[in-house]
Amino acid sequence: MFRRSMSFAVVFVGLVGVPGSGRSATPELLSLVPKEAGFVVVVENPRKLVESVRKHELYQSAQALPQVREALDSTVARRFFQLITYYERDLGAKWPDLLDKIAGGGIVVGSAVDADPTPALLVVRGTDESVSAEFYTRALSVLEQEVARQSGATGEQKLRRVTENGVETSHLGKEFHSARVGSVIYVANQEVALKAGLALSNKGKSGASAADLPGPKAARKLLGGDPLVWTWLDFAKIKERQATKDFFSSTRKDFTQTLLFGSTADAFRRADFVAAALYKTDSGFRGIVRIPAKRADLPKEFALHAPTPDQPGSLPLLEPKGVVYSQSFYLDLGALWTQRKQLINEQQLKDIEKGERDVSRVLPGTTLGKLFEMSGPYHRVVVAHRDEKLYGVTPDQQIPPFALVTSMRDPQFGKTAVAAMRAGALLASVQYGLKMADEVHDDVTITTYRFPETGEYPGRGDPGKLRFNFVPSFAVVGEFLVVSSTPGLIKDLIPELRKTATPGDRSSSVWRARGYAPGTAATLRDNPEPVVTTTVLTQGIGLSEAKKQVEQIADFVATLGAIGLEIDHQTDTFQIQFEWKKK
Repeated sequence: MFRRSMSFAVVFVGLVGVPGSGRSATPELLSLVPKEAGFVVVVENPRKLVESVRKHELYQSAQALPQVREALDSTVARRFFQLITYYERDLGAKWPDLLDKIAGGGIVVGSAVDADPTPALLVVRGTDESVSAEFYTRALSVLEQEVARQSGATGEQKLRRVTENGVETSHLGKEFHSARVGSVIYVANQEVALKAGLALSNKGKSGASAADLPGPKAARKLLGGDPLVWTWLDFAKIKERQATKDFFSSTRKDFTQTLLFGSTADAFRRADFVAAALYKTDSGFRGIVRIPAKRADLPKEFALHAPTPDQPGSLPLLEPKGVVYSQSFYLDLGALWTQRKQLINEQQLKDIEKGERDVSRVLPGTTLGKLFEMSGPYHRVVVAHRDEKLYGVTPDQQIPPFALVTSMRDPQFGKTAVAAMRAGALLASVQYGLKMADEVHDDVTITTYRFPETGEYPGRGDPGKLRFNFVPSFAVVGEFLVVSSTPGLIKDLIPELRKTATPGDRSSSVWRARGYAPGTAATLRDNPEPVVTTTVLTQGIGLSEAKKQVEQIADFVATLGAIGLEIDHQTDTFQIQFEWKKK
């Protein structure tokens, strides 16, 4: 009961942060947070943050969805809007003007990272003391009424007021503490955090606030621009924890972790802080995580994840018709093989060397090491929606075609890989009855394997007939080896792979991916049953209405544009970037 009351108060106070000031309030805001903070969240211009979402066309169109309308009609939502009306009526102004006065100086949240339980402090800085005072008084009154309603006749929880050094503080249980000093409102989850914040309200205490720490200043400079919200994390303190030390140690010893994110983990290992921010762009939003980790300091054994600066970090994303998801990344297996003794623990190294001997038996004249060295460092994955009927049998669930495209340093890699796949498929043909065929499309030979449409499927069977989503295929297109779940996708990729890269296609990002809304919506329309079933069960509506709602969701999803994620080892920083583009 008490936790719900506290959450209500904290969230509501946080929602009032919609100031109109365009200037940076960072130094003043940080000066209100104790220096013990190891994590801060700063909203320099909260009005811009709220209006960026509230006025966005997708926010407006989303309100037409039945699920959103239901949420807006919930008890919590109705109560919130009733509170807004209450404040507008009693304070004599519309909420944008009120919020401008209540939180015109910005919002900051600070918390420690080396204490358990973690003390946290929320500070809302207003521009009109009289309005802040009236709002704060009424907010506490609403909180008291809510606590009384939830406690009933027992009255277990009561708001306690204490005046100390001329400042009245309010307390509810052990985890809600608040105060107001002038136009600044404080809310904390521990009394010690509130007192530390209030101590900073006395001027002239140099070196006592987060504004005097080098980390937040460096983080804000590293991020740059005009973020809607930004954060700083004292990662040096996080690295002092034994669990963090064990994690970084394991990434240098475990083959799988090294292969998947070894260089990313190393960048964090070398960083003293982590900075992140959200920005508004002309076509959507961009989120950035940056840490001070120079590319030149990346250990040479992690060359498997990052090329030399004069080489592209990754190749252009493949975007055939109906694309749902596309990914491009740098992974140099040749470098992994060269540096294997520095990257892989002793037991895993023995397993890999055994695998090398096994490969030599299956493919005489070559070794696993030679295959790695002949393979190229650039790889791409693509998933696409295609209106293509592969068999006379229709699977119970449609799975969109997907493909892996890998570059080759040596054409011999393609020949060897094709021979290996043919040998593996020959063995599979004996068990599963696969039928091989070669077809030539646009001067490219595509090898395909089809499942028989009659007879029993071996093993546990395939009750959902999912195998009829696949016609395993492969081909060599120029300097690329393509392995796909269907031949049609290979045909779509051939012109993509033959394109000449332009300077605009070049990217330093070593890993990048993008999801595409139109292709996702088309896939949802092909497979509506799971969502329809969930809608029927959760909302208690009929089948026809559920299908109508799913179609509305698919129409909405189709308008969402594309969402991308990139990882980049830049000259002075390591960066992870998320970006949503409406168009």
